[in-house]
Amino acid sequence: MSRLIPRLIGVLVWTRYATHIVTSMVLVFATGMLGIYLFYEIIEAAHAHSLIEGFLRSLAVLLLLWTMAELLDTEIAFLNGKKMDVAVFLEVALIVVVREVILLPVEEPHPTPEAVGIWVVAAFLLGVTYFVVRMAAGKFVRRPGSSEIPPDATT
Repeated sequence: MSRLIPRLIGVLVWTRYATHIVTSMVLVFATGMLGIYLFYEIIEAAHAHSLIEGFLRSLAVLLLLWTMAELLDTEIAFLNGKKMDVAVFLEVALIVVVREVILLPVEEPHPTPEAVGIWVVAAFLLGVTYFVVRMAAGKFVRRPGSSEIPPDATT
């Protein structure tokens, strides 16, 4: 039994790294597909002569590409031995919600107030959650021109 535990831990560690390798490959593939889809949306908008709708759809795909870049950065950091930050997943969720708000008038010309309200409330709650998580981790930094000093700058 005492030899079984280290072997089991070894299998679990190997499985975790294999899962991250598969996840990385899927992220790379999905990013490539989204890049192709972005150009498809731009071409479709030009052919349909609906530049506003095409712009909004392209912006929505661009937000998905931004999400993929965040996830790839997180995966690279993890594979380099850094801890995963839960705030990244909140950022991704917030980007997805903002994307849905942008696409709402494109997919439904006259959205109901309830539909708009649900997405706005979701964005607000995710934003508040992100703010609380970042404040708890001390990850907010001073912006250029601000007079506030970040808490970790004094140490």
